[in-house]
Amino acid sequence: MKNLVIRSGSLRMGGLERVLIEMLQNLDRKKYNISLIIEDNSGEENVFLDQVPKGIDIYFLKSEELIANTHYHRERKKNLYNKLMYNYLMGKEHRIVVSKTCEVLQAIKEKHGDIDVFLDYDWGARRYVEKLDAKKKIVWIHNSIPKLLKKESKIKRFGKNLNKYDVVVAICDDMKKEIQEIYPYLKDKVERVYNPFNFKRILELSENYSALTDEQKLFIKEDYIVAVSRLDTIQKDYDTLLKGYKLAIEKGLKEKLFIIGDGPDRKKIEELIKENSLEEKVKLMGRTTNPYVWMKNSKLFVHSSNYEGFGLVIVEAAILGKAIISSDCKVGPKEILGNGKYGKVFPVGDFNSFSKILLNILSDSSEKEKFERAALLRAEDFRADKIMREYETIIGL
Repeated sequence: MKNLVIRSGSLRMGGLERVLIEMLQNLDRKKYNISLIIEDNSGEENVFLDQVPKGIDIYFLKSEELIANTHYHRERKKNLYNKLMYNYLMGKEHRIVVSKTCEVLQAIKEKHGDIDVFLDYDWGARRYVEKLDAKKKIVWIHNSIPKLLKKESKIKRFGKNLNKYDVVVAICDDMKKEIQEIYPYLKDKVERVYNPFNFKRILELSENYSALTDEQKLFIKEDYIVAVSRLDTIQKDYDTLLKGYKLAIEKGLKEKLFIIGDGPDRKKIEELIKENSLEEKVKLMGRTTNPYVWMKNSKLFVHSSNYEGFGLVIVEAAILGKAIISSDCKVGPKEILGNGKYGKVFPVGDFNSFSKILLNILSDSSEKEKFERAALLRAEDFRADKIMREYETIIGL
């Protein structure tokens, strides 16, 4: 049995965290002894903690108190004192994380023997990975690097950090190509592995109404289209989504728009809804651990982003046999949808195109059914059992 250590940032609600859990639940425990290092102990926000398989040792690096203290000063950075305290605490956090990671790895080594693979699942160890004792070091990339980092200096420095790993894993072909183009010296280190999906769990949850309130049980019976994403106006481009939807309403669209999710820009999105006079048509449904029941009962699935790491919800909508409309942003959505073969795509920010596609699919049942069938076909490429064989190849054990 090989000794595998997986490190990630948190067990809070998020797409990366969901994929982490999916991986942990599907790794062959007969082949690997698995230890999990999580940087943030988020207390009650560790929503995925109970889903970590039993028998996996979990090590948290940062305390709730330290995280809360840093957050307090970050929120008040306009004040010079708070800015200085925030910078001090960020440095303190880094020192704690590095020292505790080394201590945890030593404890794991004493308990289970040499560490065969250190898998950095959210690239958070990139600045100190060279200090860690492991035979093989792998890093997973979940986002478009230039879209996320933006500044040339940061992008350049990031590449030097990635070069410390033995393998760099991109989660789609577009991302792999992007990394190889930005960092030619990493070309032979980059591999592509899609995220794994548990079809059985998604399908079962799509039929589970138990968490719905009485009011929600009435809402779910209405005719609606659905978007599922973090309420983030910079990445998720709600301006385009709402403008395109409003234009479709003006041209006769009857379906409501339900948005599932929560995030830092909820108030901004509420303002956008008011600006577009859509209070009676658009409903923010909030965060839920089961978006699938809403997706299953929708007329179709819509997704508007300026950029993506992959687009987990697009695959989940495909598993549920939904017709899908998405922006063709980098990276992920266009690749998942086969550039229009498995779902319709529109240029980023083009609300006119989005509106036309939306009206066309909802007014043409044969077109809608064609893309529902196509989505189910594409979803097969993301079954967990298939993807986990690729994981094992990458891990190389």
